Amino acid sequence: MKKIKLLSIFVLGLLASCQDNLIDTDIEPVNQNEPTLAALQTPTGMSGYAKGIYVHTTDPNRSVNFWFITGYHETMGDVLTMPWGNFGGRWVNQPTSIELDNNVLTAPPAGVTVPASQTILPPAGGPQPGEIAVRNTRAAGSDNPTQYEWAEYYAVNNHANVILSNIDATSDLDASQKDAYRAWALWWKAYAYHRLGLMYEQGVINDAPGETNNAFVNSAALLDESNRVLDALTTVINGVTDVTSFNSILTSVQVAITANKVDMSGLVKNINSLRARNLVYGTKVNDMTTADWNNVITWCNNGVNNNSDAFDMTSEATVLDNSWLPGVVSGFWYFPSPRLIQDINSGDNRLDAYFDPFIFPNPRGRGIQYGCNYFWKDPSPIVSGTAGAVQLYYGASHEENELLLAEAKIRTSDVEGGLAHLDAVRALQNSGLAPTVGTGLTQAEAWEEVRKERRLALIFRGLSFYDARRYGVAGGSRTGAWVLGITDNSVPATPYTPIYTNATINYNYLEYWPVPAFESDFNSPGAQN
Repeated sequence: MKKIKLLSIFVLGLLASCQDNLIDTDIEPVNQNEPTLAALQTPTGMSGYAKGIYVHTTDPNRSVNFWFITGYHETMGDVLTMPWGNFGGRWVNQPTSIELDNNVLTAPPAGVTVPASQTILPPAGGPQPGEIAVRNTRAAGSDNPTQYEWAEYYAVNNHANVILSNIDATSDLDASQKDAYRAWALWWKAYAYHRLGLMYEQGVINDAPGETNNAFVNSAALLDESNRVLDALTTVINGVTDVTSFNSILTSVQVAITANKVDMSGLVKNINSLRARNLVYGTKVNDMTTADWNNVITWCNNGVNNNSDAFDMTSEATVLDNSWLPGVVSGFWYFPSPRLIQDINSGDNRLDAYFDPFIFPNPRGRGIQYGCNYFWKDPSPIVSGTAGAVQLYYGASHEENELLLAEAKIRTSDVEGGLAHLDAVRALQNSGLAPTVGTGLTQAEAWEEVRKERRLALIFRGLSFYDARRYGVAGGSRTGAWVLGITDNSVPATPYTPIYTNATINYNYLEYWPVPAFESDFNSPGAQN
């Protein structure tokens, strides 16, 4: 399959933000032979352009969405660790400090003493907020981690704006076919504001192609805009008169490397699940009300209840080219966090299905927080370099929808009802664990099972940071954590790597990222609304 260049290329110069191109800094000459907006007046031109929205999040020559962007989320959520400096990755998951006592998983050999207590500071640099701040400059180039998600999702938003601004002039399409293009664009706009609102302190709202403004709004307002766009999308869907005609367009613009082709009914399910995401991931757990959780139940009852209705992506030799987490982790880019391994229940088949024992402490002396006691099994249900072998999801998945229902029901005192959804996810992923329904778990115990399950069942889906933030962990600390110490070779015949089991990790991470300098240097916030 050819790379998804299509007609999207000509709009890359119309990005809604004003930043330099951070990777390709040279200005390319205008190619007079490339298509112009006039091409969108034809069905073929509009179809190609609508498919091209994927270029901003999928083409490895232009996007690190499924690699470093998702990797930032997963390392800040501490299901993965990354000790390497590429794209600023090491500094994104550098905690403030680690407190250790002498509780270890395996007793040391004779002659080795585990210190009673110790405080471990990063061997280089300082806490994550400061490290991100010093790299949030244009001079830092590709090492500025704040730029990528911003650039890619404002490009998505702008691409959608171009569709919406031109669809009325496209010839030879009936009303329902035009509505399908409107729905496609509105879905991506809602998703873009969802991603931006869950990551950045501020952002701009823009509906005009190729333009921007300095009326920055806070993260909550970006999520409100996502919901407003979902309302507009719902209005479009409710007005469709020919569902077959609508679906013929909607399914056709989903490119070949998507395993699923989401139709109108599936799109409605994704709208409901995205509403639940906006509320749950944008709100601290302690701030959620019973009414909030009841809304989540209502939405998710009508949400993505089968992965055949999920917006997905599979790897393919010339597009993703394995430039995404399922393809790169086995190349030692990322390690499974010992805190992830710690959260896997005894007897869970997924431990052996996904991982192999592998002791690798303190990689290159960069900090014990990066060490691992397991590594990726390749191939596995979650890791593979084979094209098409693994799916990842843009929006909600069946497992995520079930676990949102599980949490919402448990938090509204329907413990057994919530556990049924938890058990369904474990059965779907062949965990081999016995059902939890009917075992007498308390509300707190049931929620803890859901917390642990989300970390394993939703791995690589970029959700763990949202969870760590809303639980109060990312901006604070985790206690009772597993951490690999430094190998002791003082007894040569018995080298010993302690796995501490009662550590406190003081993350103190930024809960929302600042506006990237590639934007703020040219478009400083004016009036925040």
